[in-house]
Amino acid sequence: MIKDIPLLVGQRVTLRPYSAGFSEDELARVYRWAQDPEVLALAGGVPLDMSYERFRDLFLDQLPRHNSSREQLFLILDEAGEAIGRAGLFGLGSRQHPNSGELGIVVGQRERWGQGYGREAVRLLTDFAFQGLGLDKVRLFTYPENTRARRAFEAAGFELVREIRRFSMDRGTHAELEMERRAPAGE
Repeated sequence: MIKDIPLLVGQRVTLRPYSAGFSEDELARVYRWAQDPEVLALAGGVPLDMSYERFRDLFLDQLPRHNSSREQLFLILDEAGEAIGRAGLFGLGSRQHPNSGELGIVVGQRERWGQGYGREAVRLLTDFAFQGLGLDKVRLFTYPENTRARRAFEAAGFELVREIRRFSMDRGTHAELEMERRAPAGE
């Protein structure tokens, strides 16, 4: 793994590693996204049941582990430097899949949905996975009804592998789509 995680800069999107820190406004945004039922319906999870102060303390306490050999997390910034979401690579270097990782993304600012920000963030992150981290494959999971996300993933080169059944506390038994993208030949 690389020591200094770079900013990943695209045309309209910048991915800033969690290790670069957060402003108070950015932390407040992440907190709001974790309580937004519409965001959670597309990304999974249950609303946070804690005060902002408790969330901030826990989040900042965990910050050092989020850019490590096991995961690389980023804040998604738009062209004006405004935090609009978060994205990351998980399960890096696992015994089961030593040269692969799992991608996750949430564009939390609903007014930014459908404008290509997520698509660009996914491309930046997968390019980093292959070129910066040397991964051979990146996979992800999405809900079948999240057509916007699926289109963004397909535009970034991901292909459908299979539909699986899973269980979670917030959804019960439900379907998810597994998608993957392999590193281009020669990378």
